[in-house]
Amino acid sequence: MTKPPPTKQKRTDAFVSVFFVITIYCKFSKTTYFCLPFTRDSCYTFTYRLLYAFVTKITRSIFFERVIKMSFCKFSSDYLMESFTLVDNLFMNEYLPYAEEGYIKVYLYGLYLCTNPSGRDNSVESFAKVLDMDEDKILEIFKYWQDQGLLEIISVKPLEVRYLSIKGAKQPPKKYASGKFADFNVEAQRLFNTRQIMPNEYLQYYDVMDSTKIQPDAMLMIIQYCINYKGTTVRYPYINAVARNWAREGVRTVEDVEAKLNEFNSLDEDMRSLMRALGRRGSTDIEEKQMLVKWTKNWGFDMPAILFAAKQCKNKGGFKKLDAVLDEYYRLNKFTESEMSEYVKEREHYHDLAVKINRTIGVFYDSLDYIIETYVSPWLSKGFDDDALLDIAKYCFTSNVKTLQGMNLTVMHFYKEGCITSESIRDYIDRQIQNDEFIKKVLSLAGTNRFVSQNDREYYRVWCTEWGMPDDLILYAAELSSNSRFPLQFINKQLAKWHDARITTLEQAKKSAIAVENPKSSAKNFTEREYTKEQLDSIFKNVPDIEEYDI
Repeated sequence: MTKPPPTKQKRTDAFVSVFFVITIYCKFSKTTYFCLPFTRDSCYTFTYRLLYAFVTKITRSIFFERVIKMSFCKFSSDYLMESFTLVDNLFMNEYLPYAEEGYIKVYLYGLYLCTNPSGRDNSVESFAKVLDMDEDKILEIFKYWQDQGLLEIISVKPLEVRYLSIKGAKQPPKKYASGKFADFNVEAQRLFNTRQIMPNEYLQYYDVMDSTKIQPDAMLMIIQYCINYKGTTVRYPYINAVARNWAREGVRTVEDVEAKLNEFNSLDEDMRSLMRALGRRGSTDIEEKQMLVKWTKNWGFDMPAILFAAKQCKNKGGFKKLDAVLDEYYRLNKFTESEMSEYVKEREHYHDLAVKINRTIGVFYDSLDYIIETYVSPWLSKGFDDDALLDIAKYCFTSNVKTLQGMNLTVMHFYKEGCITSESIRDYIDRQIQNDEFIKKVLSLAGTNRFVSQNDREYYRVWCTEWGMPDDLILYAAELSSNSRFPLQFINKQLAKWHDARITTLEQAKKSAIAVENPKSSAKNFTEREYTKEQLDSIFKNVPDIEEYDI
């Protein structure tokens, strides 16, 4: 029996119920959708529209939250509502000049990921891989930007970051006990004797000391040092950036600052020599002294090596160019002046060789620096000579290997075989050709006429190298397999039986009655035995990794 349609009264009750529920939701969620209708028909129409708007809002909210939760970098709602360019000009003026290069990279790349929160690469693992940083370092940098008020770390494990509006980055000032920094205020104002320190600047100094645990007297010494370099017009973001950088190195007390300044002062003579080598006049910045500390202490270069590299950068970009040059030497494992000098002499040779190799295998690159660093230099350092590499390139081109990655695999194969000279490589190839000719003869005797495969070569390698079978014995086994449906398997079985029986000569094989059985016969001429798990484990744990064999 068909259920009767609802009456007009029931429809009205339903609409009123829906209208009432949505009205209550809007009231508690502080959402305004409507003005009150005046007629029953308009109430129906309006309720339909209201229901549609309600469902749409809920659906969009669920979708938005699910998409955002998939990523660890995200925009806050106020940032999304404000129409900014990709990098706000306020960031360029107020934050970028005072942050380290790595810190800027992290902020900008995170900002980029926020534009695609559901992207596949929006994860801290991918983030660390792209920027070549440790995840702990990335977290430390995000904490720095959080202190600046530019983002918020929602969770650490898993790492989840929300970018905030830069215009709203100025947080309400933290309140400090009256008189806590009274002595600091007096001394700081004395240092800036040509201008008045504003209350906001004092608060910024307080925040740095509070968050990094730098002592007030140590902070005053840092301010004095920055004034000596930049003058009394130096801005507080620069001073705070220096203070934070030193705090990360453990500089927090007066004694720590004195040790740091003594370290910098000991570099004065080296800095003057470095400035002359770079062809630059004037004073140096704190950042430039910090670079020198990095090159000597962290990277392990001595001053003669640094000065040699600096002469290559004379009037060509200063400290930033020198940092890039030393970074290249660091990755090439060239740390002394003599190693660098030899490398510079060989650089032209490397360039010419790279051009010849690329031309031989049929590739072209506008810049050869990456090719030299990644392929040519490591190949030559392993002992390969020019002729050997060019022979390998010809071999690769003939074998349809037309990429440097593919050639690198071939070079590594020859290196493992101990073939690093042109003569040894040609001898190896000649042996392979002779082996292929012999394998063709084996296949012909077995009644098979086809090309030699890698599987055939592996069989032959095992017969000769592993089992020690002479060629005449292999040929005899091939003659016996002429009537077999699977001749190569027959030869392998026959040689295996002779190997087990210690038969190593053709004369022994002809006198022996050992032969491979007719595959149609199912009779067994051996006694079956059972083995325990321990016995089998003792055998198979000593079997070489089978992945090295292509069978």
